[in-house]
Amino acid sequence: MHTVIARIRSFYGQRPLHLLVLLGCFALAGYAALHAATDPAWPIMLAWFLAAVIGHDLVLFPLYALADRSLAALTRRLPARRAATRTPLVSPLNYLRVPALGVGLTFLLFLPGIIEQGAPTYLAATGQTQQPYLARWLLLSAAMFGVSAVAYTLALRRASAPSRRALAPVRAMLGHGERILAIGYQVLGQAGAVASTRALYYSTGEQPPRWHRIGWNQLAEVQWLKDRGVLVARGIDTAHPQQREVPLADPGNLVESARSLIAARPST
Repeated sequence: MHTVIARIRSFYGQRPLHLLVLLGCFALAGYAALHAATDPAWPIMLAWFLAAVIGHDLVLFPLYALADRSLAALTRRLPARRAATRTPLVSPLNYLRVPALGVGLTFLLFLPGIIEQGAPTYLAATGQTQQPYLARWLLLSAAMFGVSAVAYTLALRRASAPSRRALAPVRAMLGHGERILAIGYQVLGQAGAVASTRALYYSTGEQPPRWHRIGWNQLAEVQWLKDRGVLVARGIDTAHPQQREVPLADPGNLVESARSLIAARPST
């Protein structure tokens, strides 16, 4: 039995179940074609069918394929992580694709009602007008994009949860109105140094990690020694260590932020 299935798959290229399903589809399509052939309006149905095939394959498919490729190219240009917090970004591609697909399909489904095609016949059959179709389709489209936006927001929060937990001790030390501008990361992806609008925060190698604060007006220079993998902060106040080395694997844009803040000399 396995030998027969292997031979069929080698000859056909897929499993026998695929062939059976495909033959069933052809049989169903043949039955529908024979049934439609007995209808006097079959030329009109054939014209609609050919117009749909041509309109989709030669017009609609190239358009939405181009739109999808353009959207994918745009999302690929987004940074893999936020520059300041290095929080992993979630690609918005599928969160735009799904509602856009729903909007397009519902538009095609309710197109006669949206453009009020056959309004007299519809009114005679139902006693109602087709005027609500457009407004309801727009509301449905807005709802689909709204649900997708909520789902995307939740996905972003899940992706940023580890970063928020790691920075919780630093955030507890921030003063009123003080903001985090840049983060340097250690080998295991943990935050090792943080530049805020008022000070440099750095973590020691203790377990659990302890965070220390040095105001920008107490620092003379901040350097990144790439060959040693350390961030060097040199102080100008004798009450503080003259030099502090913080091991980092990725300083991000912390050094650039620190230099500009030291030059500005904000008050602590």
